[in-house]
Amino acid sequence: MAEHVTEPYLVGLEAIAGELLRGKWGVYLHEWLGDELDLPGWRTEVAALAEQAGVEVCFVEIPRKDMTLVANVRALPSFEQVTESVAALEHYRDRTMGRRPAQ
Repeated sequence: MAEHVTEPYLVGLEAIAGELLRGKWGVYLHEWLGDELDLPGWRTEVAALAEQAGVEVCFVEIPRKDMTLVANVRALPSFEQVTESVAALEHYRDRTMGRRPAQ
């Protein structure tokens, strides 16, 4: 993981397709869905908006971490990039939830 971990940023449903078109990917903490959406509903909405923008998306659930990766199938992140993203979110989650990192 990089020496400096930046704060994660969250884009709204409408902006996800644009981020994917620019070659970015997203790893989302399931707790960010809030009370309005469940995971299947969120995936359906993301896929529909991405299709409208001409982006073919894939989702990879990371169940033991309560996270989901969303990516453009034509610009998939590397294993290392996903690993770093997950590690950064775990670090953020530990800091904001008051948990101590596992040793």
